Order: sequence, then structure tokens, then C-alpha cells
Amino acid sequence: MALLSASPNQPDTATVSMSPASSQPSAMVEPRQFFYDIHWRSRTYHAGATLTAHHGNGSDFAGFAPLLSCPDPKRIDIRASVRTVPRQWLVRTYLERAAIHVYAVVDVSSSMFFAGTHDRAGLRQQVTEFVSSLAWSANRQGDGFGMRAADDAPQAAWHMQPCFQPGTAHAVARQITGYWQTHAAQQTVRGRDASAIPAVMESLGAQRALVFLLSDFYWPQSLLQQTLKAGQHHDVIPVVLRERAATEGLPAFGWARLRDMETGEERSWMLRRRVHQQIMAHATQQKQALNAELAKAGTRSPLWLQPDWRAEEISRHLMETAR
Repeated sequence: MALLSASPNQPDTATVSMSPASSQPSAMVEPRQFFYDIHWRSRTYHAGATLTAHHGNGSDFAGFAPLLSCPDPKRIDIRASVRTVPRQWLVRTYLERAAIHVYAVVDVSSSMFFAGTHDRAGLRQQVTEFVSSLAWSANRQGDGFGMRAADDAPQAAWHMQPCFQPGTAHAVARQITGYWQTHAAQQTVRGRDASAIPAVMESLGAQRALVFLLSDFYWPQSLLQQTLKAGQHHDVIPVVLRERAATEGLPAFGWARLRDMETGEERSWMLRRRVHQQIMAHATQQKQALNAELAKAGTRSPLWLQPDWRAEEISRHLMETAR
């Protein structure tokens, strides 16, 4: 899908805006904390807040066990013991709580570098703010944060193993901002699709994790299916980022030169009211189709991230869609 923005020098035309290094996302990001919930059990042994299947010194009652198999006299339950036939001492057992791994998997293909006329940082600033806030939120809840990214190849600059360090959020903001600045300045972002995203999802390993998949999801159907299949054993939360300037605020009338940022294909359109209505109708239809496809694949309900998102709204969405 081609992305549009108005050209300031030619008011009756429209063209693709790449927004190079003239205006970059800021590394001075103040992370915002939001909360998430899961209904599955952690399999790690790192102390955290998520329920596990491991018996130990936790506070979640699991049942009773014979004293000989669980030799802890402090937890002997007299009432349960006197009801046993034959008589034996029973002790109360508890489940431990542990951390989970939280990942941000980011699409950094060419379309993610699109920027509208008014907001030159565009999607890049949203990604920086959300991912750094996710790192902050994960560490505050005692979980490990890691991240990956890819376009037509995995991006080593984004590779981070799950980390529990308190300063992770600010390090992530600097790391992401440096990546945006380097690649936008080099003008190396054109003609790159997101074909390596499935491989990145597979690289997360077999241990179940909470995965935030960030993209504009301007993907072919085959790529979307491959990605969802690769992440089917994880708890995947699609985070959809769309630049409003791609479908709104277009010139009322005149010739428009369109270029697909990922394929480089160009075409000309004559903009008029009917074409505007078709563009808006197509955007609505595409949103409904994406929601249906993600629901069919078993992911959580997608989070459509707005530029002015609030932590309270994110928390509400994540709590309501926990599974």
C-alpha cells in the first residue's frame, strides 16, 4: 500500500514523504508505566509476580502433601491430617511466583519510516516512546525485557536478551533513537519489506513469552500468516501504528504521484472527492480485515496505538484482553 502526504511546494499534488534526518525522534523520552496481565503460568525460576507450577515458598495455596514427601513441620495442617485414613501427617504446599520474558518485536521496514507533513518524527517517535515505556513497565513488574527488529533481514542493532536491570528503559530509548538517526541519514531505508519478521519470531525460543508485535501491518497476507504461525506458542499482542497523513489531509483536487515505500512502485492518481472517499473506505475495510485475521489466528485483540496514547488506556486494553 502506498503512503501519501501533501507536498508543500506543489499544493495540488501529493507525494511520498520519507522525512530523512531533518527531524529525528528524541532520545529524551520519559517512559510511562502501564500494566499487563497474563492467564498462563511462568516456567522460569527468576523471582517475579507471575504464578508458576513450581512448589516452594510462595503464598499461593496448592494443596496438601504427606510430611515425608515435603518435610516442613511448620506447615503441618492438623485438621487435614486427622481426616486421613490411614492416619498420616499432611502439610500445606504452595506455589512460587516467578518472572516472565517480555519482548518487543518491531517492524523496521521502509513504510515505518513514513512521516506526515506535520509530524516529521512520525511512527519512529511512537515506536521509541512505546518500546521504552514497555521496558520500564516490564522491569517495574519484575519481568525481563528483550527486543528484536527486522525488515528484510534481522537487525542486530535491536537485539537484546531479556534484561532485568533498572536502567533498561533509558538504554533502550538511546539505542532505538541511534538506529533511526543512522538509517534515515544514510537514506538506506527504501525498498525494504518486513519479510524477516517470521524468522525473528522464531528466534525468541520455545519458552512462552509475552510478545508485543509493533508494525503498521501493511503486509501481504502470506507474510502475516507466516508471522502469526511462527509466534503461535507465545502470547502475542499486535500493536498497530498507522500514520494519519497517509489517508487524511490529502489535497482536495489535483494530480498525486504515489510511490509504494517498500516496493518502489509508482503510479499517478487524480485526486477528487470520490477518490478521497474510496481511500477512507479502503482504510476502514483494511482495519476490519486485519482485526478479523488476528482474531482468527488466536492473538489478543490488537492495540491500535494513537500518537497521544495514555498509559491508563493501554493498561485497560491489556487487562481486558488477557488470556
